[in-house]
Amino acid sequence: MKMIKVMSKKLVRKALEMIRQIAEEEEEDDDEDEEGEEGEEKEDKKDDDAKEGDEAAEKEDDEKKEDDQYAKFWKAFGKNIKLGVIEDASNRNKLAKLLRFHSTHNPEELTSLDEYISRMQPDQDTILYLPGDSNEQILKSPILKKYVKKGYEVLLLGDPIDEFCTQHLSEYEKRKVKSIAKDDVSLIDNNDENAKKKLQKLKEMYKPLTDWWKRFLGKDVEKV
Repeated sequence: MKMIKVMSKKLVRKALEMIRQIAEEEEEDDDEDEEGEEGEEKEDKKDDDAKEGDEAAEKEDDEKKEDDQYAKFWKAFGKNIKLGVIEDASNRNKLAKLLRFHSTHNPEELTSLDEYISRMQPDQDTILYLPGDSNEQILKSPILKKYVKKGYEVLLLGDPIDEFCTQHLSEYEKRKVKSIAKDDVSLIDNNDENAKKKLQKLKEMYKPLTDWWKRFLGKDVEKV
C-alpha cells in the first residue's frame, strides 16, 4: 500500500511537469549556431542577418504552436485541472499555474494568473474575479463596469465550476483571490472616502429593509 502511494505521487508529479512544459510560453534560447558564424567575412553578414530573421520567425512559430497545443489541452482537460485545484490540496499551487480564464483585459483570449498579476495596478494586492452564468452576462454587470472604469482587470468566471475552484484558491503568489461581488472587496471604496461615506449612508438608510429580509428569508440565505 505504501509503495502504491509513492508511485501515485511520482506519477502525479511527472504528469504536472509534462503539462507545465506544454504550458510554458518561452523556450530556451539556442545560440550555438550563431556563435560559430561570428568569424565569417563581412560579405556573409547579410546572409547571417537573414538567417537570424528566419530563426526568430521559426521561434515565433514554435511558441505559437506551443500556445496552440496548450489551448487544445485546456479545451479538453481544463475542467480536470480545476477539479485538481479543488481536490488536491498538496498540488494546488502547481495546478493553479495551469489555470486559464477569460478576463476584461481581452474577453476573447484566455489568460493565466501569472499574466494577470503582471498587469495588476500598483495599489492592487488582490486577484479579482466575478462569477456568472456566462461571460456575456458577466460583461453586462454594473459591478464589473465600476472596476473596469478604474483600470482594474477582472477575471470572468462563466463556467459553474470556476467559482468553486477559486474559493479553494484563496491565495496565489501572496495575492488574495476574491470575488468583486463580495462586500469584503473594497479596492475602489478604500481609495475614495466619499464613496465610502456614501455606502455607509445607504446601508443605514436601507437597514430596516435588509433586517426585514433577514427575518423573512432566515437560513435560506447567507447574507442580505
